[in-house]
Amino acid sequence: MLNNLTLAIESISLPIAKQMKLSLQMVRADKIHPLASGNKLYKLQPNIDYIKQQCYQQLLSFGGAFSNHIHALALYAESLGLHSIGIIRGEKEYANNPTLSAASKAGMTLLFVDRSTYRLRHNKDYLQTLQQQYPKAFIIPEGGSNTLALQGCTVLMQQINQHYLDDNTKLPDVISVACGTGTTFAGLVKGTLKNQSVQGYLVLKDKSVYTTVDKLLGDKISESKHAIQSADFGGYAKFDSELLDFILAFLKQTNILLDPIYTSKMCRQLLQNIEEGKFKSGSRIAIVHSGGLQAWYGMKNKVRQLGGEAAWEAIANKL
Repeated sequence: MLNNLTLAIESISLPIAKQMKLSLQMVRADKIHPLASGNKLYKLQPNIDYIKQQCYQQLLSFGGAFSNHIHALALYAESLGLHSIGIIRGEKEYANNPTLSAASKAGMTLLFVDRSTYRLRHNKDYLQTLQQQYPKAFIIPEGGSNTLALQGCTVLMQQINQHYLDDNTKLPDVISVACGTGTTFAGLVKGTLKNQSVQGYLVLKDKSVYTTVDKLLGDKISESKHAIQSADFGGYAKFDSELLDFILAFLKQTNILLDPIYTSKMCRQLLQNIEEGKFKSGSRIAIVHSGGLQAWYGMKNKVRQLGGEAAWEAIANKL
């Protein structure tokens, strides 16, 4: 299925990029599928293919109360006639939020656990116990981070390059992407060509992503031309008036809505890097929009509090 996707790439014009003589394009992975947009589909589809081959009947995975992964998994599984189970970090009261309400409506069984239990999500004994409880379920790690997802994200990079080749335009020199688990970043790295580099922007404080990426690639990312840098701006899912102002300004300039958790922080740090002259003049930068726009529904009250009704209307009009 992934090979049949049509990936749109749009040029974006920003004053700072023109000033620095840089070419920016947005990879609109957020537009590829109505249920599993962005990198979610590239992560999930190889897992779905494997599940069908092995005759599993259920999908089980992990996530927080506002997880894009859980949301996409539930809706995509439903569309394929598969039952999904979500191990959710947090209290049952979160079941009524927009993300989990949609997941539940899509048939996902929500199992809420405390933080200490959730920390066991990588523990072999805990996973074995879950497998015994749900023998028909294929267990997908948090964020869809496994070698199957890595393969899907490699396809994404190949499709990005193929798009430029089909348009008979020069390939991007740099690919920018937000980092959570690091799987999408690692997949893009595996799909790059000789003179390309991937710049990852880590939106959480958890530095274990470096170890994860090294394991996925079988090499040390710190010793390569690719790099991951911090872009958490106060911590994962931290959202303030400065970030909202940036998102609204970016929307006004480009007509592209970024999500509040990943792509907004990635683009904010990327533009800071451009202002600081960290890219060679003439560089072509492809920015991956990894989706996650559903997160805005959980931010509705926060946006109104920080920016008023006009701010929310500007965002809601693009959802």
